[in-house]
Amino acid sequence: MNPPLPRSVLLVLWLVLLSGLHIPMSVSSLQAAEYPRVMVILDASGSMWGKAGQATKIEAAREVMHKVIPGIPEEVSVGLTAYGHRRKGDCSDIEILLPVENTNRKELLGRVDALSPKGKTPIAAAVKLVAESIRNSEEETTIILVSDGHETCHDDPCMVIRALKESGIHFVMHVVGFAVNQKQKEQLDCLADATGGRYFGAADTGTLLKALETIRTEVHRKVEKAKTTVSTVSTGLGKLRIAMPRDALECMNTIKIVRVKDGKLVKRIKSTLIADDEHPLPAGQYEVIGGYANSNYKPDSEVSLGMYEIEGGRTTELNMGSLAIDITGELSAMPAGAVIITRKGENAVNLITPETGNTHYFYKTKPLPPGTYDLAVHYKGSYLHKTKDKPVVLHAGAVVKPGLETRVAIDTGIQLKQPQNPDVSSWALVPSGKNTPLIKIEKASNGDYPLWKPYAVPPGTYDLMIYLEGMSEPLAAGKNLSIAKGTLLTFDTGL
Repeated sequence: MNPPLPRSVLLVLWLVLLSGLHIPMSVSSLQAAEYPRVMVILDASGSMWGKAGQATKIEAAREVMHKVIPGIPEEVSVGLTAYGHRRKGDCSDIEILLPVENTNRKELLGRVDALSPKGKTPIAAAVKLVAESIRNSEEETTIILVSDGHETCHDDPCMVIRALKESGIHFVMHVVGFAVNQKQKEQLDCLADATGGRYFGAADTGTLLKALETIRTEVHRKVEKAKTTVSTVSTGLGKLRIAMPRDALECMNTIKIVRVKDGKLVKRIKSTLIADDEHPLPAGQYEVIGGYANSNYKPDSEVSLGMYEIEGGRTTELNMGSLAIDITGELSAMPAGAVIITRKGENAVNLITPETGNTHYFYKTKPLPPGTYDLAVHYKGSYLHKTKDKPVVLHAGAVVKPGLETRVAIDTGIQLKQPQNPDVSSWALVPSGKNTPLIKIEKASNGDYPLWKPYAVPPGTYDLMIYLEGMSEPLAAGKNLSIAKGTLLTFDTGL
């Protein structure tokens, strides 16, 4: 006589019969879920007594921790590490106050309240101590580093963190830079990026709370995912998660999801568009098309955001970053006809934001799939403006990463002073040593005003050629003009 089936298998069979579904099933479902764990590394260096808004940084950190920690799902254990809290000038002043297995939230908050900032900022050594303590753990640990400054005890903390991640330790680290300057922000951003984590900037209690609540939401999502992976029957439905930085949401007017096999539009997302959302779909291949907003109610600029395979019971992610464009006040007056953002290669992107009588969306932050992009403009070529539609690449090789904002600047250009001579018909800016102009600006049909506008160009060395009415060849008004990064060169032709 055969032995009876285990109860777990009988339960699975019963569920399948009850549902009437004749699809593959998973019997690994009754295993315990592996929930994420959290380790908070809190900066307790002497600078934490500095002000951030109305409170000191340590006071703000205590207040925010009392709001965030109780809201972390009870399935998640939370540990606490601090540095600089016991001794001044000591790079070894690092202590794991509570191990990552800790479940006592009250004790953790009591330890936070007792911290008295004193010493240095040994970030690399603190992360290394925590990482080594979880080296043999199979569960993922989310490390949350809150720091108000840069590393003061190691020359290259980013290299240390990257080596820890590459050694196979199962962790991701999110970093909150609390009231830091640009140089400190770049170092802290590198630490987060080295582990696949995110960087958050915070200037006061409110923004610190917002940053930590965002991380708490991600931990909560991982808990829910751990729960849902304990399934008994597979499904023919999958999900497509579309995420983008919140600050870039304004430019994404519509998202379309198109089934590849028959070209059918299966979902159009417009009024319900949010920065992070999941969309259930039948298994299959889909193309996601982004509709970028244009001014004056003109149709969206539609761009393919890529092809995505949806599998039953799994979530496929389109995690976009964003490109933010900073343009100086003078150059914002240049007569641009379009802003063009391109990614070359197999999955090419060509986003054109045209001038529609209103440049509202020209320099707004754009959500984009991860990749390397060029930013270009072309100058107007309408019935009034005779200038040709030749794009000028102003920034090449901008790297957009998932969930992060990449900033580029339009801050370099040239503007000619209007001369007394009325015969100027056009001018050209030619890269020194070349024959082909980078830009050639033509007189308009109703006046010469385009000739004296500012125009953005890449930094470099140029020759300036002036064309006069009735002359058969241009005048070399300037040779080897150096236009440095961040400079708007004002040029007097002397005419």
